Amino acid sequence: MVQYSTIVNASLEKVWEHLILKIEKPENFVPGVSDVIILDKNEDFVNRKMTITVEGNATTLVEKITFVPYKVRFLLLEHPKFEGYVDNDIKAISDTETEMTFTINWKDKTTQSEFDNTEMVKNAVLKTKNYIEEN
Repeated sequence: MVQYSTIVNASLEKVWEHLILKIEKPENFVPGVSDVIILDKNEDFVNRKMTITVEGNATTLVEKITFVPYKVRFLLLEHPKFEGYVDNDIKAISDTETEMTFTINWKDKTTQSEFDNTEMVKNAVLKTKNYIEEN
């Protein structure tokens, strides 16, 4: 498990609205995202296919995304290397500050070793924070 938290200078409601937007427009929030396709959408979940390019390597994945205030879970349905999920959690610190935590619970399908790229998680959190504060 890899986790990173930061304080966003925005209300809980604003951060939540952006986390919901992130489901259909992840390229605004996550570095290296392209080719986003919503496969299925209803009031309980969204299935999404997208490509992520990290250090020149492109990976296509499919996720089932569930969302209840104030948690969004991105469950991997298809990924060539990993299985597991990512949680985006938020909680109010004050009327104008929200704590945002991303937790990656991925394991290598072959070795069962845990994903441990802290820098990637930190970059995703900070890109999301910056986008929310600027928009």
